[in-house]
Amino acid sequence: MPDAPLTPDAPPTPDAPRAADASTARAVIDHAGVSVADLEKSERFYRDVLGFTTAEDRFAFPEHDLRGVVLANPQGARVELFERKGSAPTGPHHQIESTRRQGWFQFALAVPDIAGTFAAVVAAGAEPSLAPTTAPDGVSLVAFVRDPDGNLVEFLQRPARPDPPG
Repeated sequence: MPDAPLTPDAPPTPDAPRAADASTARAVIDHAGVSVADLEKSERFYRDVLGFTTAEDRFAFPEHDLRGVVLANPQGARVELFERKGSAPTGPHHQIESTRRQGWFQFALAVPDIAGTFAAVVAAGAEPSLAPTTAPDGVSLVAFVRDPDGNLVEFLQRPARPDPPG
């Protein structure tokens, strides 16, 4: 029997998942958190190479040997960098092989010119992982670089949406 569509007004069937309430249905991702080995080195990379130029918050939890910074780019995307003494790198850092472990392994930045962005960030010191290519959806373009700790950063160029009529 096919699953019944979930709507805010219809109660879910006993075996169906519950629909998100209005507060989460309208949520957007605010930021990505990344554990790094060297906070200053990573902050320079995210600022100088990826354009996260505004430090919105700096914090420290000395009892945990943990400190960090929240960076934002001009479009409002945020990344939170964490440095904790004794942290260990994860791996592998590859757009396919990273799926062998569970959990977050990348974050994506939407860009209007993927070829130009990729060339600029690689020229500025990012380690290339995958040059611009067609994404699995067959219409978008995708590329990957690694930050100084090997964490994957994806660039995604979706096709332009046509203007609505009228």
